[in-house]
Amino acid sequence: MILAKNIKDNIYNVSLFRIFYTISLLFEIIAFTPLEIFAGWINGVSFVWGITICFHWMFHDPEKFNINYKVISSIFIFLCFFTSCINFSSDILLNLISSFNNFIYLFLFFGISKNTSHQNIEKEFNFLSRFIIFFSFVASLLSIYVSFKLKHINFLGHDLGIFRNRFFGISTNPNQLGFISVISIFLCDLLSDKYTIKRINPIFSIACVLLNIIILFLTDSNASFVFITVYLIIRISYESIAKYDEFKNVKLIREMISTAICMSVIISGSFLARSASQKFMDNIINFKDSNISFNNREEISESSTQTESPHLGRGNHELSSGRILLFKQGLRLSKIHPLIGIGRENLYYYSKMYIKNGLAFPCKHPDLHNLYLTILVSYGIIGLFLFLILIFLSLYRISCKLFINVHTKKSRYISKLFSVIIAYLSYVNFEVGGLSGIAISDVMFWVFLGYCYHISACGKTQKNNYNPDYKAIISKK
Repeated sequence: MILAKNIKDNIYNVSLFRIFYTISLLFEIIAFTPLEIFAGWINGVSFVWGITICFHWMFHDPEKFNINYKVISSIFIFLCFFTSCINFSSDILLNLISSFNNFIYLFLFFGISKNTSHQNIEKEFNFLSRFIIFFSFVASLLSIYVSFKLKHINFLGHDLGIFRNRFFGISTNPNQLGFISVISIFLCDLLSDKYTIKRINPIFSIACVLLNIIILFLTDSNASFVFITVYLIIRISYESIAKYDEFKNVKLIREMISTAICMSVIISGSFLARSASQKFMDNIINFKDSNISFNNREEISESSTQTESPHLGRGNHELSSGRILLFKQGLRLSKIHPLIGIGRENLYYYSKMYIKNGLAFPCKHPDLHNLYLTILVSYGIIGLFLFLILIFLSLYRISCKLFINVHTKKSRYISKLFSVIIAYLSYVNFEVGGLSGIAISDVMFWVFLGYCYHISACGKTQKNNYNPDYKAIISKK
């Protein structure tokens, strides 16, 4: 009887589910086929697990089946399913899975504060943060080792090291590796804050940040670069503004101007640093081959089949990397069903019908590399409007709490979460994320938004047990 109760409690333990689901998506970016397949199976089981929790709460425990802005979220989810059914195609199953996944994101991740106690939320977030930091640290070290030692190797169908002049390391996609590096840098910054439950070791934190900055430069991911740049701009701007009690102060204006100049220097300097670091790494990686080439110049010149060493850096490639073309194609697809969209998994199906040669960069699971355009095409103007309203209301409430408590330690902690959310919303102008699919880059947004919304609305701290009715109790006494 006790065993059955423990099993039931674990099945409906949403905190445990979120941890498993996030970690399984995290391991899917590692380019090791057995691990990737295993993570995929875990992800599939976790997906069914999440749906089970949602339906159980919906019919057996309605109090837990509740989130902030529930009406807006429910209408959006209904639209997802409605669009999937109306635009029936061979991908109807994938469309339903995508809709269920949006259901999980909104009700189990964004609604974190409605179904989990504050203490468990903090423990869960702290555990996930530390896991991601250590995961990123190990993955970064292995990526650099593989690139130095092997340069390029095809291992069980995956290209490791440097491939097509891009730094893949041990990841399936350099953009995902760059994304995880940015997230790790942010989490190191967050866990070094005095407000956090258990602060990370400062020496390890500095080492991890430096290593991930190197990885970010080497991956040459423009979207991730925008991510970290916007994060730094918001963080520095907030820290500058928070110094002053009055916003009309002349010193405040002077501080804002100096901050803008400082950030301009940082942005331009970081682009130069990225280019320089790629050239430096490329020279180091190919140093041995250059010596061999110098000593055996005649032999190599006679060999027409000599394989060239991989080089890092895409050179003078198009800055948009084809995203402008994708944006134009996405706008064409949005005209098919402008109000309710065509369904997330119908991009490939409809692109073959309405666009000559289909979408640019076709693959098994195509995307438009833009969250807002993806929602517009998938769920129409109505879907995009509902999504933007939901995000706006959430950010408005967080920002109000942020500036009301501007001089508290909690506010500084919230400002870091708020900064990464704003930076993420800039990042998804150039990459998939949010509600674009089932990936670590999607789920992390809802992890941050749900936790930030909760922490900004909660008066509880780690050093004391806050009672929301504290003032009322004092007044009675």
